[in-house]
Parts: sequence; structure tokens; C-alpha cells
Amino acid sequence: MNLLSIAPILVFAATIFLVFKHPIVRIPFTRRHIHIDYGLAPLLGVLVLLVVGSINLDTISRGIFGSDMVTPYAIIILIITLSYICVSLDYTGLFEYVSLHFARASKGYGRRLFIYFFLLSSLLTLVTDNDIVILTMTPIIFYYSQRARVNPVPYLIAQFFAANILSMTLYIGNPANIIAADSVGVTFLEFSKWMLIPSVVAMITCLAFLVLVFWKNLPVKTEMPDVDPKLAIKNKWGAIFGTVLFITTIVLMSIPTSILRMPLWVLTSISAGIMVLFDILYYHFVGPNMAGHRSSISIIGSRMPWKTIPFVLGLFIIVEDLVSKGWTDFLASQFTPFTGNLFASVVGFMFLTSFAASFMNNHPMTIFFVRIFQSSSFNGSAVARMGSTLALIAGANFGANLTLVGALAGIMWVSILSEKGIQISFSQFSKYGVLVMPFVIFSAGLALALELMLWT
Repeated sequence: MNLLSIAPILVFAATIFLVFKHPIVRIPFTRRHIHIDYGLAPLLGVLVLLVVGSINLDTISRGIFGSDMVTPYAIIILIITLSYICVSLDYTGLFEYVSLHFARASKGYGRRLFIYFFLLSSLLTLVTDNDIVILTMTPIIFYYSQRARVNPVPYLIAQFFAANILSMTLYIGNPANIIAADSVGVTFLEFSKWMLIPSVVAMITCLAFLVLVFWKNLPVKTEMPDVDPKLAIKNKWGAIFGTVLFITTIVLMSIPTSILRMPLWVLTSISAGIMVLFDILYYHFVGPNMAGHRSSISIIGSRMPWKTIPFVLGLFIIVEDLVSKGWTDFLASQFTPFTGNLFASVVGFMFLTSFAASFMNNHPMTIFFVRIFQSSSFNGSAVARMGSTLALIAGANFGANLTLVGALAGIMWVSILSEKGIQISFSQFSKYGVLVMPFVIFSAGLALALELMLWT
């Protein structure tokens, strides 16, 4: 095995390491420093592979425009356009308004609120995505726990776990879902057909075990913060318009593309364009105190996950090099013997991909395993290939609850908490994940395997 064969696997590992560590390093021979974060690390990996001659422009082209049904540029457009609609909705204060209503509905009963926050996170994840829910609800839970003088950790764990479990229900719940679903041509409705029941089973299992873990530590009665939820709404018309637009977009996405006659990324681009136009008109010309609202568009723009673009594209290019050097074919041939038993392969791959995501992050893990399952050396039946891919989708979402580096949301979440003086260590978080998630993974895997046995 020569250096060029080893280079992509070394660069892939180094890229994941840099994403986790996101170091600030000094540029040689200067006093300037650069932050190597998740947006820059994959691009540096691509640059290294170019310098050593492991990749060429053809590899980069395939990494951007795709092959074998996976089109990275379309996935990126889907992620960014849907993110804009969700971020714009969040900026109106709608999600905070709903959350405060749920807190009021608990009437100060700490254990009831624990369940309410779990269910609310689950519900909001179904209509947005897990990142938006985590970024929106974390400050609300912090605010509530501070005013009510209770330990925020159980409520934060419940919120985080719920968001990452229910994010596997819909095609748009997590970028990893889109990547994996596109690889086997699963449509919007087909996705939910397969993933709804396992998601519900996983949600119930997770809630039951979280209750067992935290119940004795939850206060029976707490002080209720006296806050009017209506004060959370900053833009009533934007909340109404954005909600109608989002629901319309979801309904249209559920229509088969043969009837819709346009790719999903075109549809979401049109919807996002309409939302952008509304925001410009409202915040610059219509809304009250227009001078104070002129920065609203820039604030919404600053909250967008722009770094997802170089992150995902860079990883696709690196994985494309792994494909060309035979690494995915090699692993595919190793996995093939396990596809003979549907139950064992589904549950096994769900555990494998969950734990793989927990230490290598769910996005690179998903891209890597998609290419393994697409390999001609992966000789399982069509049902086994579908089952493996659906198990991969679940694992990409579940892995985020095993370690804080399982998803970018975990890294952002712990950063937000640190800024607010709440310290949740990696070991503390993983302790809860190890206690709860194996039961969640097994129950969801069992449900998915039974679906595949009955419906195929």
C-alpha cells in the first residue's frame, strides 16, 4: 500500500480531529492567528490532498456535483434554504412564545415540566430541525431554571436528547437524513413511512429511561417565572407568514417529484426566496420602528449555518478520494457477510453507526457509510441495502446523544451553556448517553427491522 492510498484516510482522521479540537493557531512568521473550525478544517484537508497529489480536479468535481444519486450541491442548497425559513421564524419569537406557554402549562410542577420540555422539543423538531430547537430552547430552559432556582441539567438533557431523536422522523430533520435518503432515492413521504414508527418507539423509550434516571432529582414544585409569553413575539405578521410558508413548503415536498416536476432544492429555494423578500419588505419598509429593524436581515443572516457549506463539500471531496483509493470497497466487503440476517444487520448497523457518529461526528460518518453501502462490493439484497441505510439515518441522529462531539449541535450547545455559567462535561454528558441510548437504539432497531420484514 503506497502513500497516496494512505493519505485520504489520514487526512479524513485529521479533519475530524480538527473539527473536535477547533484550535487557534499562529500563522508561521507572522503575529496573526487563525481559528481552524469545522468550516475550515475540511478545506485544509482537501488542500493537503491536492498538494500531495492524491486528488485532482475530477475528484473535486465529483465531490461537489456528486455521483450514484448523491448530489452534494443539491443537499447544501436544501440545508441552507430550509435553514433560512426556520431561522427567520425563530427571529420572530414564535418558538420562544410556544415554549413559554408550555412552561406556564406546567403550573410550577417540576416533574410535569420535565416531560413537557421533552415533548415540546420533540414537537418543535418535527416542524424545524434539531439545531434550531437546541439553539432556541436552551436559553429558555436556562432562564426558567434560574428564576425557578432549580438544577437545569435534567431539563437540558431531556431537551437535547428529544431533539436528536425526533430529528430522524422527517427527511428535513437533519442534514444527515437528506444525505442518506438521497443515496437510495427515498422520497419525502417514503422517508417518514419508514422512520415514523421507529422514531415514536425511540421517543417513548428515551423518555421512560430519562424519567428513571432523573425523577428523584426533579423538584415537585418550583417557583413560576412571571413572564407574559406574548412579549416574546417580535414580529406577529412574520410569524404567521413564515408558519404558513413553511407548512406549504412541507406539503409540496411530500408530493412526488414526478408530479411536482421540480427537484426539491428548487422548491425550497423558491420558498426561501419568498421568505427573504417578505423579511426585506417588512423589516425595511413596513414594520414599526424601521430604523431599528434595518439590522434584522443581517442578524438573521449571521445565525445561518454558512459554514455547513465548506464543511459538507470538503468532506464529500475527501470521502470521494477514499472511494477512489478503494477504502469504501474494502469495508463494504467486510460488512457484506452481516447482511444475511435482516434483524441482525439493521440493529447491528444502527449500533455501529451510532457509536461511529459519537466519535467521528454524524455528518462525516454519514457520508462515509453512504459510500460504503453504495459500493459494488456491498453485496446485500435490495432490502438489506435499504435496511442498512435506514439504520444509518437513525445512527446519525442517535450518535449525537452518546457524546458531545457526535454532532455539531452538541459542540454549539455546550458552548452556549458555558457562556451562561453551566458546565456539562463530556464525561457527564456521555454518562447519561450510555445509560439511556443503548435501550433507545435497540428498541428503534427492532421496530425498523419488523417494518422491513412486514412491508417488503
